[in-house]
Amino acid sequence: MENNKIAISLKNINFDYDYSKKDLILDNLSLDIECGSFFCLTGESGCGKSTLLKIINGLLIPKSGTIKIYDTTLSPNNIINIRRDMGYILQGNSLFPHYTAYQNMTYCLDLENKDPEESRKRIEELLPIVHLDPEVLKKFPSELSGGQRQRVGIIRGIAHKPRIILMDEPFSALDPETRSSLQDLVKDIHQETHTTLVMVTHSMSEAEKLGTRIYKM
Repeated sequence: MENNKIAISLKNINFDYDYSKKDLILDNLSLDIECGSFFCLTGESGCGKSTLLKIINGLLIPKSGTIKIYDTTLSPNNIINIRRDMGYILQGNSLFPHYTAYQNMTYCLDLENKDPEESRKRIEELLPIVHLDPEVLKKFPSELSGGQRQRVGIIRGIAHKPRIILMDEPFSALDPETRSSLQDLVKDIHQETHTTLVMVTHSMSEAEKLGTRIYKM
């Protein structure tokens, strides 16, 4: 972990999907997220947790304010390159349905034009870490269980070794046993890699289990 270094800095962020409204979803929000932390965003539905995650990823543009990723101010000119240094893990149904599990796993590697052999070796390296058998590689998402789909999504999010991983309610649609298992998996990955993780969750118990810092919106 890079002690005291800031991975994500948000200053005076204002946002609403309809700028004519008087009440902003995010109203003058300022927040720093340290490198290597497991940062959990919690709060009631509609408070802006997922919106904030999309703003960090450059998928939404705030009405005003600045976003810095490792001291680089996010702008239309650099947004694509900065986004490629992030992993984005959503619920398992976010996988591309017309791609096999393997094609989903290598999606970000393909965007970076990685050598196919290097990509194959990277996926083979990650399969045992997330407890997936090689037999799933040729299957489509519809042929996988919820836990398997989420594990495929985790590999897709970390395969290209991003410095920041964003997770939006990644375990909310899973049964309690699978959810607990994947929580432990992600916690182990974080402790091993010290990658900066930002996770949205409505569950305070999940935030307390995983987070090194919890921010309630």
